[in-house]
Amino acid sequence: MMVEITKSDLKTIVSKNVRDNRFNAIKNALAKDIPGYLKKGEYLGWRPVAEGKHLESAYFAYFSRELGCKTILCMRKMADSHVFKPYAIIDEFTYNAEASDLRR
Repeated sequence: MMVEITKSDLKTIVSKNVRDNRFNAIKNALAKDIPGYLKKGEYLGWRPVAEGKHLESAYFAYFSRELGCKTILCMRKMADSHVFKPYAIIDEFTYNAEASDLRR
């Protein structure tokens, strides 16, 4: 998997907060080492992009890791290349709400 991480990607991840400050602190720490997250995380599956949204993305892939709490890294496969870019680190509640279309 070819991964590209920009400063903008990290700013996006850090800016997406939930009500749980503990989760936000863990998420922000994990965002500093996306390659390590992917190496130690478990692949959960992928889902297609919602119609009319994220036109630059082909699909989203999900990886899970527990470190203080369960976190899910959402990586988007860019439509115009073989590159994956980090999109968000979400909690289990958000993942379950979005994963109805998940494929393995």
